[in-house]
Amino acid sequence: MSGHAALAGRIGWTPEDIEALGNPVAWDRFGPALAAALDYAGRMTRDAHSVTDEVFASLKAHYPDTQIIEISCVVSMANYFNRFTGALRIDLSGTDEPYDPEWESRSR
Repeated sequence: MSGHAALAGRIGWTPEDIEALGNPVAWDRFGPALAAALDYAGRMTRDAHSVTDEVFASLKAHYPDTQIIEISCVVSMANYFNRFTGALRIDLSGTDEPYDPEWESRSR
């Protein structure tokens, strides 16, 4: 996430905005359209079967089908790259810190 947070900061997101992304209760700061997209993306990431008719209806209330397809593609690609780099232990943080200190300590 640190690489994404750095990029978000460069395009104007505040540290508070970035922190709020991890807290659904705080999503109201982003407005209903982005909150619906964040809910959809989170459910799609954790378990795509948890995208209920109600979640999808909320998304459709704010976005046309073409944008829903685009949101779905972006979320899918982000999930793909996160799993790819995670499995290969590729560090995208830009630091010299271990990729996953907990995994490092367990593997010894």
